Amino acid sequence: MGLRPRLIIAFLSIIILPVVTIFGALSFFSYQLEQIEEEQNNEIESVLKEINKTVLESYDVITDTTQFYKEIKPVIQPYNLEVIVSSQEESVLFQSTDIVQNNSNSMFTMRHSQVQTLDGEILNIEIKSNSLDLSSELSYNKIITVIVISFSSGLVVLILLIVGWTLYISKTILNPLKQIYIATEEMREGNLNYNIGYNKRDEIGRFIKGFNTMRDHLKQSIAKQQLYEKNRKELIATISHDLRTPLQSIKGYVEGINDGIVQNEEMKKRYLHVILSKTNQLNRLIDDLFEFSKIDLDQLVMEKQLVSSDECFTNILQDAEVDLKQKQVQLVVKRPIPDVVINIDPKRMEQVFTNLLDNAIRYGASEIEITFAVNVHKMTLEIYIIDNGDGIAEEDTERIFEHFYRGEKSRSRDHGGTGLGLAIVKSIIKAHEGEVWAESKIGQGSKFVIVIPVKLEVTYIYTGSKPD
Repeated sequence: MGLRPRLIIAFLSIIILPVVTIFGALSFFSYQLEQIEEEQNNEIESVLKEINKTVLESYDVITDTTQFYKEIKPVIQPYNLEVIVSSQEESVLFQSTDIVQNNSNSMFTMRHSQVQTLDGEILNIEIKSNSLDLSSELSYNKIITVIVISFSSGLVVLILLIVGWTLYISKTILNPLKQIYIATEEMREGNLNYNIGYNKRDEIGRFIKGFNTMRDHLKQSIAKQQLYEKNRKELIATISHDLRTPLQSIKGYVEGINDGIVQNEEMKKRYLHVILSKTNQLNRLIDDLFEFSKIDLDQLVMEKQLVSSDECFTNILQDAEVDLKQKQVQLVVKRPIPDVVINIDPKRMEQVFTNLLDNAIRYGASEIEITFAVNVHKMTLEIYIIDNGDGIAEEDTERIFEHFYRGEKSRSRDHGGTGLGLAIVKSIIKAHEGEVWAESKIGQGSKFVIVIPVKLEVTYIYTGSKPD
């Protein structure tokens, strides 16, 4: 049950139940009062009959007021009654107040009755009392008692409801709120492992569930931030090393040339080749950092255009074949390349291939195979880049596309690289609404799969099988 229905039920029960209790008690005691009233009516009739009987039996001495009062006194005195006996001509024959004064200022006529004496004379008997009942004080006390009991019952029910609902609300609302406060204090102190245990599916339960989810996300975010910061520091150390090493080499070779150590033209060319290689290495490092800064600032510009996949990738791979041949790496491209229309940035796609091929070469590949296939059902172009290099540990394949991540730091340091090349690849492919992932094992080479959407109808489909 939700929080709002519970509060409504609490509010209505606190108002309605005490009132129902009061009216229920009044109804119950009213029934008892009716029974008491019936008993009193029977008693009044009995007293009236006794008075009528006494009047008839003592009629002979009615002229003697004192004597007549003595006869009737045992009947009227217990009830504090006043008796007036008069003839048919309404002349008063006897009035009890002539003997004993009644202290009550207000007397009510309870009954009128007539009796006939033995000689046929009709007598009128009027009975008065200070209330309509024989015992007014008793009746009044009973009424007051009924009212007090009824309202006391309602008050008791009200108190019990207030106490009960207070304990219930304290347990179901205030205690969880207290736990939330404690959790916020724990989070403020840096403890993100404090979990609030509350399993009810009400508003507070949903709030606490959202709070725990927020805490988990914050914990993950901080963990990612710490990992990011750790990788950033490692990157700075790596960049310092990667900048220092080629710069030292360049400096050494330039000094050698300047000092006249180079004795012939062949040695000079070898020195200049090394200087050029180290300069290219520095250039790639700076390019990676520049591209990463644009990705990090969400400023990676894409100049997409509709192109033929065959023409685009043929141009890219022709340049790559020449470059890899100089590095004594064999590039095998399985042709024909499917001719479909794709919406890409050719320069960025060339950067993707350059990074993947350089990564393969850096990790010992001497042969690289590239296969293209079209998935007709998903309308996607699939590209498989397979090498025979050192391979990647299975635990690293899920993380190699993260910024700054490099599997096995010692091996990565030996092979060089910033840990940004594959992150840049993923960002570019993602900007093309595509996917990229790696499949690899240590010592068995690696396979990188790129999937990009086909925008228009397929004009040629390569039906060859996909690589294993």
